[in-house]
Amino acid sequence: MVSKIILWLLLIGPWLTLFFMEKESIKRYAPAAILASFLMAVYNVIAFNQKHWIIKVVIIPWLKPLFVSGVFGMFIIATLWIFHLTFGKFWVYLVTNIVMDFMFAVFPFHYLLQEKLGVYQLIHITPWERWFIFVAFALILYGYQIWQAEIFKTKEQVWSRSKEKVR
Repeated sequence: MVSKIILWLLLIGPWLTLFFMEKESIKRYAPAAILASFLMAVYNVIAFNQKHWIIKVVIIPWLKPLFVSGVFGMFIIATLWIFHLTFGKFWVYLVTNIVMDFMFAVFPFHYLLQEKLGVYQLIHITPWERWFIFVAFALILYGYQIWQAEIFKTKEQVWSRSKEKVR
């Protein structure tokens, strides 16, 4: 019962933090956050089929292959916050992701969720391999956000840039 309460808190709690983020940042970084959630969902399905882990505590039964609290809670919102706080400073972004991914994949979240609460059990993947996958996702997301920032520039930004090239 405690495990399910914690999983629900990990799913809903991060969403409540969005009240403290500027609306423009949410709009700006939402595509990258949605991509992060999609990548994690695909990874979760592959990992489930490859027996990387067994999920023992489920809060939404029809989504059992997914670690729902992570895919639709922590990861999507953490992505928004990390981009909000670090975008444009690649090395700060990368170090932040390395640390955050370590905290989720290795310690303390992995330890608490697997060892203490018994939410899941890793079988054919190590915490370090998961950490590497998460860091790789972070690099993909940063590249995607750079692309997003470029294609969604306002007409004024595009116009001023073209005027600078003429000079």
